[in-house]
Amino acid sequence: MSTVELEFYFDPVCPFCWVTSQWVREVQRHRPVEVTWRPLSLRLLNEPIGYDHRPPGYPEAHQRGLEMLRVVDAARQADGDAVLGDLYAAMGEAVWHEPAPAEASFEAILASTGRGRDLGPILERAGLDRALADAAADDSRDEALRAETTGAVERAGGEVGTPILSFSPPDGPAFFGPVIDAAPAGDDALRLWDSIVTLAHWPGFAELKRGLRSFPVTPLSERLARQSTTVR
Repeated sequence: MSTVELEFYFDPVCPFCWVTSQWVREVQRHRPVEVTWRPLSLRLLNEPIGYDHRPPGYPEAHQRGLEMLRVVDAARQADGDAVLGDLYAAMGEAVWHEPAPAEASFEAILASTGRGRDLGPILERAGLDRALADAAADDSRDEALRAETTGAVERAGGEVGTPILSFSPPDGPAFFGPVIDAAPAGDDALRLWDSIVTLAHWPGFAELKRGLRSFPVTPLSERLARQSTTVR
């Protein structure tokens, strides 16, 4: 079986992205899939449209994501692409594996997602220099992150967010999703993978979509998990 090359574009504050990443990591345990983890900033993606149509808390949550992605960029410059998988895993766990807030509301989850974090211990868990945390305040990195975000979205045809899966990059098929509420394991993970790969490489295939979804299953969101939502 030949190795599949995949670029996975992520923002640490997107719960759907986090769940999809757990599924991809499960697939990697069973199939030869080589993943390059790359940043996509929801904060920079939303610059042209703003946050007037979003619930309170979105700008702060997306800003925290941007700050973490600045650190991702600094880590990549210092240590190469290979460290980003472990760094994203540490960041995602820090955000999404926190205990659920007492209030069972999306606003409470946003408040938790949008609070400030000490990124030093997160970097240490990924085996990286905690001094890289200083990059969180370095907005000079935003131009490169903006270009990378734009490039990823353009690969998928525009008007998408995270996650983006890009097969055989940079010229192979790319798409937004899959958006799932929980990461399947074992044979179920592989059945979903085979379906996605088939659709990605099907000539002329463009879209399957529905607005209704279930809120993702994470420790932070367990009080809302699997409830119907249209949260983007």
